[in-house]
Amino acid sequence: MRAEDLRINELVSLAPESGFPLFLSHRIMLVSMAGLGRLAKDLVRSFGFEKMDVVFTRFGYEVGMATALTISDLYAFESPVEEFKSVCALTAMAGMATTELKEIDYRPETRHLTFRAVCRDSFEASIWKHNFGPSEEPICGIMAGVLGGFASTVTGIEMLVRETACQTQGHEACVFEGKPVTEWGLQPEEVRQYFAIDTINEELERMRSTIDQARKEVARQSAQIRMLKRQGARPGKEEEGIIFRSESMARVLTLAEKVAPTRSTVLIQGESGTGKEVLAQFIHRRSNRIDDPFLAINCAALPPNLLESELFGHVKGAFTGADSDKRGLFVEAGQGTLFLDEVGELPLELQAKLLRALQEKEVRPVGGVRDLPIHARIIAATNRDLKEMVAGNQFREDLFYRLAVFPLMVTPLRQRRQDILLLARHFLNRQSAQHPGFSPGAVRKMEAYAWPGNVRELENWVEYAHIMAGEERIGPEHLPLSEAEYEKDTVSGLTMDQPTLETLEGRYIRQVLSRTEGNKTETAKILGISISTLWRRLKEEKGK
Repeated sequence: MRAEDLRINELVSLAPESGFPLFLSHRIMLVSMAGLGRLAKDLVRSFGFEKMDVVFTRFGYEVGMATALTISDLYAFESPVEEFKSVCALTAMAGMATTELKEIDYRPETRHLTFRAVCRDSFEASIWKHNFGPSEEPICGIMAGVLGGFASTVTGIEMLVRETACQTQGHEACVFEGKPVTEWGLQPEEVRQYFAIDTINEELERMRSTIDQARKEVARQSAQIRMLKRQGARPGKEEEGIIFRSESMARVLTLAEKVAPTRSTVLIQGESGTGKEVLAQFIHRRSNRIDDPFLAINCAALPPNLLESELFGHVKGAFTGADSDKRGLFVEAGQGTLFLDEVGELPLELQAKLLRALQEKEVRPVGGVRDLPIHARIIAATNRDLKEMVAGNQFREDLFYRLAVFPLMVTPLRQRRQDILLLARHFLNRQSAQHPGFSPGAVRKMEAYAWPGNVRELENWVEYAHIMAGEERIGPEHLPLSEAEYEKDTVSGLTMDQPTLETLEGRYIRQVLSRTEGNKTETAKILGISISTLWRRLKEEKGK
């Protein structure tokens, strides 16, 4: 999960019973800018600017801590830096400011973080300028507090954020600098007195308890009305493309773009459902054959005699039912592309005929006496290990090397988990463009699953979940995998990429935490460790 993956429609919902707006499990109260302006005026007049700044900063710090705790419990970010970057999306969603993080320096071994944040259209600056005019001092205390509380929670270290330039001073943007308290020349006791908090660990524990209670209440309400709506939608007509973020898929597409303009035969290998035909179409669209046909045939779907006729054609009277001449796909494709899917299923006698077609660039129809020239570019695909088949005398070695002029390997979905959420959203958008999306629990479940059916299975999951959820946000209960199957698969999925023992232990801890809905006491009991050991392991995981 990356910060840029956050979507407001998946984070904001309505409480089932009351109808109150919720940000994740937190009740939201909408307050107008005018109302906040009035509050700022009253605080300044009653207590002075410094006291107002303290109140607003304390408020922001609490908000930042609560938001960071909630978002980190619900999503598994790729790194602490990605988790911290999510503050940009969250402050924008809240209408606070457009935030851009600069000069982030994070050292995993010590969890040391420094950064600079540039905020534009700050709501605090707008309120101040409207009510008080220009200011000699920076005034965005809430924003400074939010950034400080968020950073402190992500790192587990007391962080202090100060505004060094403000729009109320005439600057183009509000600029904030964040670093550990000790690097500001202040003692933690001074900061705790300023923010009115205990030690960072005690404050986080207090905050977690409050959040857990709120989440359980929302879950209780949701369970009472779950599945009352069943509303379908027609799939949208979205242009098909290759949706990816993983480095492995990026490498495959880079190679595909290189080979696309050439005449070379391409062999695409990969498990069923990984999108081999989509990749073949990608190559065709980027070749100089784009105006010519793209024809595809599944070599495993037809009996040998019919497959031979489909590929090479036949003449009238060649066999019973051959009432007229038929041009095969090699000829029909013209100057275009012929895609041979599941080429590993070809019987040996057809392998010999395919080899001759590739070598001689001509085919002879069934029952014919005259060879016909062919000009199509050949792309083949298989989910089998052709080298292993060659060793077992099930596939011709000379044909293998004719097909594998330019081999491409599409990795399975379980090895490119960065693509799962992007693909799921793509498929959901085709079902319903305005759908509210996936809950954090559904995202975690999808990212933990091993996907034996790969992208095709994910697409089926999304269609099933959309039918079950209708236009409600998709939760774990809407996904098709049963709990027993999920538990079994998750265990195998934990070791699918052969992780180190330390990594495997961390994954298992997160899985148990998910099953106990974040209950640390219950998790420690299941794992057979003390609650303090669990907290230490979670901090170590967060610091990586």
